[in-house]
Amino acid sequence: MEKRMTIQNLCAGYDGKQVLHNISLEIPSNKITAIIGPSGCGKSTLLHCLNGMLRQETGASVSGEILLDGQDTAAMQEDQLRRQVGLVSQTPSPFPFSILENMTYGPRYYGVRNKTQLQQIAEEKLRLAGLYDEVKEQLHKSALKLSGGQQQRLCIARALTAEPRVLLLDEPCSALDVQASAVIEEMLTRLKQTYTIVIVTHNIVQARRISDYVAFIKDGRLVEWGEAACLFASPQQEETRAFLDGIYG
Repeated sequence: MEKRMTIQNLCAGYDGKQVLHNISLEIPSNKITAIIGPSGCGKSTLLHCLNGMLRQETGASVSGEILLDGQDTAAMQEDQLRRQVGLVSQTPSPFPFSILENMTYGPRYYGVRNKTQLQQIAEEKLRLAGLYDEVKEQLHKSALKLSGGQQQRLCIARALTAEPRVLLLDEPCSALDVQASAVIEEMLTRLKQTYTIVIVTHNIVQARRISDYVAFIKDGRLVEWGEAACLFASPQQEETRAFLDGIYG
């Protein structure tokens, strides 16, 4: 297993209240790792630690070590870390301008000025997200006119324009219907060939379908982590078994 990220003794909290307690796990390269657990257990907080967002929040505290390909992320500049570890939030958040402008915003920020190159980047990432054929005649129309599922795929495609090594997704299908969720899942399965993906999901069936590795968190503590097929078939911890059986959560 090739490691992309290594998390060691990670603790995090807000305003003196600890949310994560000594989390240690590995994120394998070019795999989908699902983070599951009851509501409020710290799943989203973990994602915000991985790309450095939590360190910027007033009143937040973070300790422990997060390595990206062996490099300590705490020593990386904020822009550099966000570029390497992209985050797509639960609620689709297109910028309030055209689809094309959404797709070229990041590359422009990072210094790309050539219009042909910008067009190529936009098309390539929209194709990766399985969205290009649906919107190629609407690139100059407002992104806010897209459906919820299309907006979510646009946000994922937009995150890919920075060429991240890791893509973090916080409940990407929570507001979508079954059909739109299936499109997202198929897209993520394709994207893992190029990107390392970490997904927080409350949908256990979804995690079973698409994840290669699973981490189960309860009360801010890592209860169990391992290959998805093994963990779902034969969880080693009683707390994991109870959660998967729907006894709580």
